[in-house]
Amino acid sequence: MANNIKRKEKKKLDILNAASLAFSTNGYKNTSIAEIAKEANSSQVTLYKYFPSKIELAREVMIKMIVDGYAGYNQRLEESDLSFKEKIESILNFGSSEVEHINADFMSFMIDEFQGSNGDDRVMKAYDDGKENFWKNILKQGRAEGDISDDIKDEVILMYVDMILTYFMSPATSRKTKNLVTKKYSNGLAHVFFYGIMGK
Repeated sequence: MANNIKRKEKKKLDILNAASLAFSTNGYKNTSIAEIAKEANSSQVTLYKYFPSKIELAREVMIKMIVDGYAGYNQRLEESDLSFKEKIESILNFGSSEVEHINADFMSFMIDEFQGSNGDDRVMKAYDDGKENFWKNILKQGRAEGDISDDIKDEVILMYVDMILTYFMSPATSRKTKNLVTKKYSNGLAHVFFYGIMGK
């Protein structure tokens, strides 16, 4: 029984990894279920047992990216041989390198998912689930090293995070935010934000 569960978990992960590569490389629209199944050494029938539709598969890819992204960021925060500023640089570099490898069409799909345009809020929920702990770690260390101004309260920083996210999630600004991200300007936004909270 245990081996069967592990086998199923591995198959699901193989499909997710194959889909992540395909969507990031070719985009959402230009990727077929048949291509993903082939890359995952699976049949389409088996794939549909785990993921009932293409959009559900892409959504699960995004959720995995968010969870893995938080893990990657937190790992960089825990690297004790780096200063807070060096860790922020590492986080910025990690984020910008990830964006550089994502097809513009899939990036557009991702923004739609964050905005709930496809009728589901699980992507946003995954983001919110990891947000509090992530920012708690950042702010705690930044303050301990004197790199975040004590004049700026945690609540203000978190409000600013939510303001930025609300702007990106708003249907009224969706065209502008899609253009901003797909043109690879997101790293500039991250620089402005992170170095802004350091108050220097």
